[in-house]
Order: sequence, then C-alpha cells, then structure tokens
Amino acid sequence: MELFFVAPLSALETLIGKYISYLIFGAVLAAVLLSLIVFGMGVLMLGSWLSVSLVVLAVLFASLGIGFIISLISQTDTQAVQYAMIVLLTSVFFSGFLLGLNTLWQPVRIISWTLPATYGILLLRDIMLRGTVLDLSIFIPLVAFGAGLFILAWWLLRRSMQKI
Repeated sequence: MELFFVAPLSALETLIGKYISYLIFGAVLAAVLLSLIVFGMGVLMLGSWLSVSLVVLAVLFASLGIGFIISLISQTDTQAVQYAMIVLLTSVFFSGFLLGLNTLWQPVRIISWTLPATYGILLLRDIMLRGTVLDLSIFIPLVAFGAGLFILAWWLLRRSMQKI
C-alpha cells in the first residue's frame, strides 16, 4: 500500500483499479468452476447464463467490498485474517448454505441478509436449478449493498491516505 500512498492516484482511482483486477480474477475462477459443475459434473443449467453471470459479478462486487473494508480497518495481518475467518464462518453457517434460511431463528436471519453469500445462494439456486428468471427483488438489494460497501471502502481508503 505504501506504493499507492506516494503514487499520483486518488483513493477512488486506487480502489477502482483494485476492484477491476479482483473482479476479473474472480470472474475467471467462477467461470472455470461453473464450467466444471455444468459440463464436468453434469449439473443441469436450467436458467440463463447471463443471469448467472450477473449474480456472480454482483456477489463478487459485494464480497470485495467486505474484503477491502476488513483490510482497511485491520491494524495487522493477523487481525485481518481473524476478521476474514469470522466473515467466512458466518457466511457458511448463516447464509443458507448448510441450513435453509427458514430454519434459522428470526433475529439470526438479520445477520443472514448482511452477507452477500445469502443473496448469491438464493439467486443461483433459483436460476440454475429451477430455471427462474433473475429475481430483481433480491438482485437489486445485493447490488445496492455492494455499492454501499464500495462507498464505505472508498471513504476509509481516502481517510487512511490523507493521514500519511
């Protein structure tokens, strides 16, 4: 990050560059994994590839926001790893990945809706396995959530770049 602090780039330019590079990397990985699932394992794709692509990009966008915020609020690498593990475990247990959201206690469902994985699991399950169209009532809040995280990450990065 020291290189970015002395570079003639604003916080917004730095963050957009990081987002684009990680989105490309994540999209390539997602394409490989989806190809293995559909063509390698024979899982039927009943919905639109475009809808699946949009959902994957939206989940990546929101997840990157969480990752950047974790990196910006952490004081050490160890602290960042601990925060990331908390988010990972929360995502696995409360996003509907292991248990359906309807089996969770109502106050715990509030935590579920703060995780991009919850939106991704619901949307991808419906599109890929049920063949439904993209549910905008779930997709738009996911994109808005990602945009909010982007703005927060930009504000935190700008604040940390101004300190130096």
